[in-house]
Amino acid sequence: MNSHKKTLFVALFASLMALFVANLGQAQPVSAASTRTIKVAGTKYKIPKDPKRIVTNVYTGDVLTVKGNVVGATSIDLKSPYVTKKQNKKIKNLGLNLKAEAVLKLKPDLIITSNETDVKNLKKIAPVVYIPYGSTGNIKATVTEFGRILNNQKEAKSWQKKFTKEATKQQKRLKNAGIDPSQTTVGLFDMQSGKVYIDGAKWGRGGQALVTGLDFQLTDAAKKIDKGAGYEQVSLESLDQYGADWIFFSNTETTKGSNDSAIKDLKANPVWQGLDAVKNDHVVQLPFNNVYYFDGNAVYHQMKLITDAMLKQVK
Repeated sequence: MNSHKKTLFVALFASLMALFVANLGQAQPVSAASTRTIKVAGTKYKIPKDPKRIVTNVYTGDVLTVKGNVVGATSIDLKSPYVTKKQNKKIKNLGLNLKAEAVLKLKPDLIITSNETDVKNLKKIAPVVYIPYGSTGNIKATVTEFGRILNNQKEAKSWQKKFTKEATKQQKRLKNAGIDPSQTTVGLFDMQSGKVYIDGAKWGRGGQALVTGLDFQLTDAAKKIDKGAGYEQVSLESLDQYGADWIFFSNTETTKGSNDSAIKDLKANPVWQGLDAVKNDHVVQLPFNNVYYFDGNAVYHQMKLITDAMLKQVK
């Protein structure tokens, strides 16, 4: 081979290799017949009609609720007690964030995230559906929405029936004990980094189980928070503005014991001690990890968890 031909061959080979490497990060082309266009939070997405390999950030539980096949998820999602051991074994733990290299190895055909930057970082790997947190409505609407996105409407309807049946069962238990949820207000108090927050119904902490499932009522002050950001830091002096018939208290710890002194100060505060729920022994603290998650499976189980705790309190 003369030097001119050799130079052309080397250049052609280098070009082909560059093209091959570039295509590694590209989403695999699919025929129009196997895709559909959906609209989520005002944005249109072209996605597979029946996605088979889904990577998720925040919405792992929601996808699993409607029987979607998750192949990779963030570590916080996989700590949920409502993700079964069997499911966990089949899902790759991707750490705190979705890194492109790790996601690429899983060969997903759909990525669902609450992080807008994932769209830019991962869109060459597979279609990325960005769902802003809190944009899907209450838990019933959320499950319906995920059923639509994944084309699993049948599974979503099945969950709705199961959820309604369980909600009715737990409401009956409460009423038999003299607690009528429709006539009872609840407050969601959360301690984070030594500060007290009031949560609405859409910020996890059992809010959807209490309000959408069991039919408890938020106070007017909590409703304003729920319609806004969904949570609000408050001072100890203003706690009486957020009093309710029952208070549900959660402890969001960054490290074990990090909120101990703050909780001690809260319980010793005269304003806290003056709340009707505190005086009536209607304060319930539930295991944080059990009420942190807010997907369909989580909320379904939280209804019994909350009911059991309340009934134990009134005995």
